[in-house]
Formats: sequence, structure tokens, C-alpha cells
Amino acid sequence: MTTRNVGLAAVIGVIVAAGSLVAAPVAKADIDFECKPGCWGAAAASPSAGQEVMRLNYRTRQDAEDAAVLWCDVLGKTNDCQMLTSGLGCLSIAVSSDGKTFAGGVALFQDAADAAALDGAPPGSKIDLHDCNDYNGPRGTPS
Repeated sequence: MTTRNVGLAAVIGVIVAAGSLVAAPVAKADIDFECKPGCWGAAAASPSAGQEVMRLNYRTRQDAEDAAVLWCDVLGKTNDCQMLTSGLGCLSIAVSSDGKTFAGGVALFQDAADAAALDGAPPGSKIDLHDCNDYNGPRGTPS
């Protein structure tokens, strides 16, 4: 084999090996990093009070999640608020027709976040609250 053929064989081998990695399903990564002025959002809800809260534009995922649960508990005058979702981009909360079941969705665009929330909710649910991070500093959207 000439040097050129050996090099070609090596390149083909690398491409074939990489192709098998590309075809494998991608695992959902649990990422966390700080962004300034703020890019993380979180949604929380209380099944007993029916309270829903979204907090947006926080520097870290943990800050957004803590704020969402705190404000949900404060506004709902309860202590049973649960995290629904958190992430970058847009968030949505779907609520069941009886108002007792909540599901959260997060995606790059609002339509996709709405669809994700509805996918996790019971039949007959509707989007009750949705918004996107806009990187202008922390803010909230209670229902």
C-alpha cells in the first residue's frame, strides 16, 4: 500500500467510527453554567393552591429554580410548590381541565415549549402560562 492509500484508509476508518457515534441517540445533558445578565428560567406550581409561577433571566439554573419555588409558595400562601421545569429559552406550563395537574415544557422557541408542556400533561389540558428568557435581568410571571 502506498502512503496515499494508507492515509485514505485511515480517514475512511475515522469517518466510519464517527458515523457510528453520530447515529447513536444523544443523551439529555444536565448542564449548568452562569450567564450574565441572565438566561435561566424556571416554572413551579402548587397543586393545592393552583398557583403557577415562572421566573426568568436568572444567572444560574439553581437561582431560577429557587426563585420559582419561593415565589410560588409566597403567592399561593402554601408550602407545597414543586418545580415543573427549568432551562434556557422559552418555558410553558400546561394545566389539566380540573386545575390539579401541571406539566412544564422548555424549548428554544415558544411553540415548541408549549408542545412539550402539553405532551407531559393529561388529555384536555391547556397552556396557562408561557414566556421566554430575554436576558434583561430577573423577572417573574405569576398566573
